[in-house]
Amino acid sequence: MLEKLINNFTLLTSFLFFGNMARSRFLKDRVGSNLNFIISGVVLGLFGLLLMHFTFPINSLVVADFRQLAIIVSVFLGGAVSGFWTTLIIAIYRLIFLHGLSSASILGALNAALTFLLAVWLLPKRKFILGKWVLVLVLSLSTTLATFYLTLHEKVAAILIPFSFVFILAGMFSFYMLRYLKRSDDLLHMMKEAAHRDFLTGLHNLRAFEAFFDSKVEASYIEPAVFSLLVVDIDHFKQVNDTYGHAAGDAVLSQLADVLRDTFHPGDYIARKGGEEFVIIVDDCGIDKVRQVAERLRRNVENRIFALPEGDSIRVTISIGAAVYPVIDSEQLFEKADQALYAAKEAGRNQVCLMSA
Repeated sequence: MLEKLINNFTLLTSFLFFGNMARSRFLKDRVGSNLNFIISGVVLGLFGLLLMHFTFPINSLVVADFRQLAIIVSVFLGGAVSGFWTTLIIAIYRLIFLHGLSSASILGALNAALTFLLAVWLLPKRKFILGKWVLVLVLSLSTTLATFYLTLHEKVAAILIPFSFVFILAGMFSFYMLRYLKRSDDLLHMMKEAAHRDFLTGLHNLRAFEAFFDSKVEASYIEPAVFSLLVVDIDHFKQVNDTYGHAAGDAVLSQLADVLRDTFHPGDYIARKGGEEFVIIVDDCGIDKVRQVAERLRRNVENRIFALPEGDSIRVTISIGAAVYPVIDSEQLFEKADQALYAAKEAGRNQVCLMSA
């Protein structure tokens, strides 16, 4: 029994680990939620069938498996939609293909359905609440023991303790494994975000911006799109640092980032290029709109009072250079926008300059 039990735990661990990896890599953010849940449910249903073949003996008459855990995990990860498909696959297989139709197979299918209903009723989706997880395990165990009793009658007492121990142990192992995988995914996501974010302003950094720009241009080859590139520079920023200190300069940069976020739509892409310079891609913004958009930003900054760490406050202005794609080719867009920024500064700063083709 010990060897078969270890095999089951190895199978359970491997599936949860590699299944989570595949789900994060291929399903997350790539398909709609309902389709994602259906795919997860079908895969976990097939996993349940695999568990039904890797059984371990409870006594000379009864073998057990972890099929209920596949249903519980499915409901936890994908709610009722995912759990329904997992339960349907397991129930149909138990009724028709595993030893044929019999009173035992009917009870097994009903037990799967009861586990599904209990999990849907009690488990919050993707929320790690230990008490509710334990409650679902205990109630699912109770329905399974009732199935044993109806099948074996007086022999149920002999399997109560070993099966209960194994089932609860496997269920708790699944809970902590899923929680560990969730925390690992969250930490990895945070690390990826940190690698693509400017530490001071929270905006995208230049590396992330360049990657986004390249992907946007590639996408425009398939589906033509119009967008504008704005290059923004704070006027006389060195004087702020020299007069009030670098902490004050950092405060201005951070608050300017807030103005940028408030000015543009969530779909627009904002990044800190370096120092006091920022770049923005404005979606669906051509020659007819770009000056109006840039002027709105310039006014918002001009009217903003920037609070400094020592209690002082100042006003700053910005100069903006703009270029529009595909009026200007993608390979020259950054260069042309920089030239427009230089022209705005040469014209006296606190201005918008649009570079034409």
